[in-house]
Amino acid sequence: MADGSASWKEELVKVAERLEAKTKQRRWTDRTDHLIERDFVVGAYALRKLVATGDVSDSVKQGPVPVRRFDLTGKPPLSTDDISDSYDLDNGSRRTLSIEELCDEILHGFVFVFCCGETDDLFDGIFLSSERNKNEFVYLLLASDYIALCGDVGMGYAQRR
Repeated sequence: MADGSASWKEELVKVAERLEAKTKQRRWTDRTDHLIERDFVVGAYALRKLVATGDVSDSVKQGPVPVRRFDLTGKPPLSTDDISDSYDLDNGSRRTLSIEELCDEILHGFVFVFCCGETDDLFDGIFLSSERNKNEFVYLLLASDYIALCGDVGMGYAQRR
């Protein structure tokens, strides 16, 4: 899969570049939401594929990818519009996920909600939870961490920065 792996690594570099640009974007449309979600999903697919084929070093494969976990405190969300009523977003705990665990959360996602900074109101990350985990918790993944992961794997680095 040498040629295929190079194509997926190139795609990861493009995903990182596009997402980096979105972190600076001030004007948003519904299309912007779609493009960001698409890049997270395509990136997760590419990452999972490269991990499964052994085209990622063991140190990168095992993570750690930093996230914040927020436990369910109310009723599970019926849609992604009401996550603040479901999860304790004021009290998160630091966790790490392997690439495979992170990709599963993204690719089997139920919750996918944008997180914007308090001062500049720019895209900072996503709240995500898989269909399986939505009744327990939601994660916050910073865009900068996902961008670095995609860029590092895409560029073929042995370890994350």
